[in-house]
Amino acid sequence: MKAKSQIANETLRKSIHLLSSIVPFTYIYIPRDVEIVLLSIMFIMMLSVDIGRARSKAFRDFYDRFLGRILRHHETEAGGLSLTGGSYIVLAFLLCAVLFPKPLAITAMFIVIFCDSMAALYGILFGRIRIGKGKTLEGSLAFLFTGLIVVFLSPKITDSPGEFYIAALSVILTTIVELVPVKVDDNLVIPMFFGASYLILLKIFIQ
Repeated sequence: MKAKSQIANETLRKSIHLLSSIVPFTYIYIPRDVEIVLLSIMFIMMLSVDIGRARSKAFRDFYDRFLGRILRHHETEAGGLSLTGGSYIVLAFLLCAVLFPKPLAITAMFIVIFCDSMAALYGILFGRIRIGKGKTLEGSLAFLFTGLIVVFLSPKITDSPGEFYIAALSVILTTIVELVPVKVDDNLVIPMFFGASYLILLKIFIQ
């Protein structure tokens, strides 16, 4: 029963996660400055909800009634402000739009949305070989192969055919980093590391 409940909760969480793909899809068609303004507003709204959860028991109880079962333990810890994964991913989207060229920002957003979701769901459903805290080999392979598909289909910064190999190497490095247990939320670490490694490798080998 616990396993079925875990699968149901994770499926719901990742379904919401996948809905956030509307952000990079719309970013394809709207200007960068408009995207930054919209994401800033979204983050302020998400942060306001998290502050409300931290400061008001009544608001927290109301929130938990609908979404509490999909929150991670660290997102519900008492005694201070705890950001949800939703807040972290909106923050990550905002930072991507601010820090990275538009094609890379879009790709980094898709990476965290699809790779993280596939890794979590595939790991829960089919994961057998444990390779870290809460991680499985099967989940990591799902992350890797999903990432390779994403970078193959995503827009590129340059016209160089070698850029795909830069993107693929960034996916491999991000897959490894995703296994490292850090206190920073994966929703922030994954796109930031992917984008930074992509730019560094691009600078070294192509530009």
